[in-house]
Amino acid sequence: MNHKKAAFPNLLVVIGASAGGLEPIRQIISHLPESFQATVIVATHRNPAETQNRLAEILSHDARLKVREPVEGESLDCTTLYVGRPSSSLRIDGRIAHLDDVASHLERLQRIDELFLSAARYAGENAVGVILSGTLSDGVEGLKAIHAAGGKCIVQDPADAIFDDMPQNALNDVPVDYVATPVGIAGILIELAAERSCQ
Repeated sequence: MNHKKAAFPNLLVVIGASAGGLEPIRQIISHLPESFQATVIVATHRNPAETQNRLAEILSHDARLKVREPVEGESLDCTTLYVGRPSSSLRIDGRIAHLDDVASHLERLQRIDELFLSAARYAGENAVGVILSGTLSDGVEGLKAIHAAGGKCIVQDPADAIFDDMPQNALNDVPVDYVATPVGIAGILIELAAERSCQ
């Protein structure tokens, strides 16, 4: 892959979280300005059988960015926060969103890796992977790919996470660029986007 000619030309921030991840997500996005020069995508392990799957609605109360659930085949915009649907796994192909039906519990537990792997492939050095509170190790392989592609890897401080499995497993297996609290992560993201403009 030629990372200098990434198909996704602006900063792409992909955030993965599981158990205990809602509050850190809210803290991060509440600190991102309306003019934040990046596309942000959030993937979590929500169960499609649950009735309370209003994550986009919940986050819209905290975010200054536009917040929406993507639809199949749409081109992803900058200064927008996209929230994956609980019934599907979200990945990107160039700037295009693709939603794959989640047929099993195992597939739901791999949706962060699916998103991160596609971000590494199509955004390269413009990709930023963020792992927050959660159990097991989803996101580790995807974070490795982002690192290999020249992107940045950020992990919530395990001591700050309600469930530290995902952050700790990432730290054990990936050369992480930053370890921080959610508010600290927001500051890092703002710095990474400061000298960029959306294309």
